[in-house]
Amino acid sequence: MEHDIRDLFKNKEYPIKKIPKEHRKDFITKLNGVKNSKNKKSPYYFLKIAASILLILFCGYFYQNTYSKPTKTAFEIQFEGIENEYLININKEWNSFIEVANDTILIRKYKEKLKDSNTDYKKITTQLKELPNNINVLESLIDNLQRRLQLIKDIKEHINELNQKKTSNETIYI
Repeated sequence: MEHDIRDLFKNKEYPIKKIPKEHRKDFITKLNGVKNSKNKKSPYYFLKIAASILLILFCGYFYQNTYSKPTKTAFEIQFEGIENEYLININKEWNSFIEVANDTILIRKYKEKLKDSNTDYKKITTQLKELPNNINVLESLIDNLQRRLQLIKDIKEHINELNQKKTSNETIYI
């Protein structure tokens, strides 16, 4: 199936066209028209740029949301629920302790103890982030939360007992 191109032109199967006399002028005018059209920017040029930028931003946002967030395991979700429950209970007990307590020195004393426990809690939390599957760290975090809650409950109970003794002593002397 190989053909020699020279043989094709010898056979005269293809008619030879003659170029019109005005061909050169037409070519130059068309060439000038192409040059002029390249210099003109279409009115949609800026829309194309804006659409390209939006497309790049959307792709970046999509990539960031799908690949950068580590998924949490069921254990981590359950542990966060327990941790949040303890923190809510601690705050409730602390607020009720402040309502019952009249002694500012006592409140300040226990506030300092809770601050110490809170700094320990923050240290344990950073250890938990570094070693999320370490059972000892989890246990120490839960123990810290339990100690904080128990501390507040004990002092609240002690203040209630003192208040009851005061009211009972006052009624006796009346």
